[in-house]
Amino acid sequence: MTDISEIRQEHYSDVWQRFMPGVAWGTVSLFFAIVLGYAVTIYFSLAGHIPYFLSALICGYLAYASFTVMHDAGHGGIVKMGSPLKPLEDVLGWISSLPLLIVPYRFFQKIHDRHHAFTNDPERDPDHFTLGEQWYMVLLNCMWIPFRYHLMSVTSLRHLKTFSSTYVSTLVYLAITISSVTYMINAGYSDEFLAFVFFPGIIAVIVLPLFFDYIPHHPHKSQDRYQNTRIFPGQLWNILLLGQSYHLIHHLYPRLPWYKYQGVYQKILPYLDSKGAPIEDIFSGERPRFLKSPLASGLKDKGDAVNMLLSVASIRSLTGDSVEVSLALPEGERLNYRAGQYITVSKWLNNEHQTRCYSLSSAPENGELQIGVKKVEQGLFSGFLNDDLDVGDELIVRGPFGDFSYPAQHSKPVDHLVLVAAGSGITPVLAIMESALISKNATVHLIYACRDANNIMFADKISELMTVYSNCLKVDFVFSSGACLSEGVSWKSIIGRLDKAMLRDLLPSIKAADSAAQTDFYICGPEGLKNSVTEFLSENNIDDQRVHVEAFVALAAAPKGKQHEINILLSDGSDYVINVASNQTILQVAAANGITLPHACGNGTCGTCKFRVTKGAVKPIDKSVPGITASEQEAGYTLACQCHPESELQIKEWSR
Repeated sequence: MTDISEIRQEHYSDVWQRFMPGVAWGTVSLFFAIVLGYAVTIYFSLAGHIPYFLSALICGYLAYASFTVMHDAGHGGIVKMGSPLKPLEDVLGWISSLPLLIVPYRFFQKIHDRHHAFTNDPERDPDHFTLGEQWYMVLLNCMWIPFRYHLMSVTSLRHLKTFSSTYVSTLVYLAITISSVTYMINAGYSDEFLAFVFFPGIIAVIVLPLFFDYIPHHPHKSQDRYQNTRIFPGQLWNILLLGQSYHLIHHLYPRLPWYKYQGVYQKILPYLDSKGAPIEDIFSGERPRFLKSPLASGLKDKGDAVNMLLSVASIRSLTGDSVEVSLALPEGERLNYRAGQYITVSKWLNNEHQTRCYSLSSAPENGELQIGVKKVEQGLFSGFLNDDLDVGDELIVRGPFGDFSYPAQHSKPVDHLVLVAAGSGITPVLAIMESALISKNATVHLIYACRDANNIMFADKISELMTVYSNCLKVDFVFSSGACLSEGVSWKSIIGRLDKAMLRDLLPSIKAADSAAQTDFYICGPEGLKNSVTEFLSENNIDDQRVHVEAFVALAAAPKGKQHEINILLSDGSDYVINVASNQTILQVAAANGITLPHACGNGTCGTCKFRVTKGAVKPIDKSVPGITASEQEAGYTLACQCHPESELQIKEWSR
């Protein structure tokens, strides 16, 4: 495998720009070949030279090929921006959508952008396979997908202008197709309708999701842009599938026309290998066999990161308002994280994509992925995890994150830990405590504050550790309500509020001049507790490097430098003015001000948030961003999600 430093120097990520044609003549040629194919097939069938069943198969493949033309047009990859021929791209797209009967071009264009933005997301990816893995369920799912498109459009996506703006063209398209079908049947062409339209449409509806969705994305788990789909190279498959054997190339660079995928793949192969892309051999070879690459279903970076769907393995009640959720890692794998770190967990709830941070509660040495979740009053996500989550449900998990971890990042010797936690703050602290005890590198003093004994999270785990490591673990419970009994178990505790006075009583040996103690302090809990403990340690001259405080996310950076006035003109006539600093993007600030701009992915992949800069200057967008080409930037276009202003701006929405 090529050295990663060499790969970075060669800038593989912008190679695709050199493959972008002014006009995708390969796609244009395919369009005319399809038209000719239909004409010849229908002519010879009507003349009796080709049986109707064979005509249906041929027309089925032609419908598949028609989708390829519509697909390229939908991504704006047939004619470059600014060309007088650009309107012809939509003409090709609309004509090519006719054999598909129920998937109009403009609507497909919008719904397909969503597939690219949310690949393998069960709730947000319209192409996600949800009905089961049995072969008959896969086929049923293939036929369901185009209907799911329309269902999503009028339910979960109806509030988005992106989709409501397609309603009229969709109705016109469906009216034309339905009236055409009705005319054929009433005119006595039922057999011809079945042979040239209906059965080919059924074939296309099954084959297209198979080779655009199911096979490329199987097992539909990874959320990483280099692992969420695959490549199975080969000239034969490239021709038969019209490029879709290189589906990962398409997802990385959606603007590329289909016949350019293979060339880009050959140029950037070392880069793909360095990123852990799933590349498989159909029959034999040095690479994993077809659909067998562990990179498509496993953790990232040899277990150093997770960015995928994980199933819930078990749910265990901890207290009346908290649970432990265990997540199933891919078979034979374990996540390499440091005790105290956290993961993000995401789920579609209440018609929105919700993401929360949860600390890992188990020591890395255990090889398990567990989180503790305390139900928050009116907390949407914590309420769902406590009340509605079931074993087998899938959650999007990313991580690990955070510098609140053990061993600490500093190089100073540590032989003792003081861990201060309150409420659900015990979650990362428990992992740190267990890891330190397992490694036998330090003695541990845990100070755990909660309302009463019935609210001790992980009570059984703490009790077990107290028994096993009685010679090197000290635990002080601080109960604010005075109840020390939990299901008949008596806990040795202190009644009161954990403040500076109590800390002095619990930590009598703490001294400013005691440099030999080699003690690190970890604090996790409500802001009041964290402030009180850190102030106490500061007053006792504890080295700041030895004090670790959990904070899931840093405060949002304030705007830096001059703020520029941005005038935004939308295609519906809306006109907005916002102020954006050069370290912010227009999309970020617009969203913060409650302004909805057209967008999908938010990371520069899909190109949905394209605007034309009619006045002012912007920072050039990196050439590796696939949603916009260098020539489009030169022509004055930008992406709202990537646009950093360098002066006052006026931008106008680009409408396809």
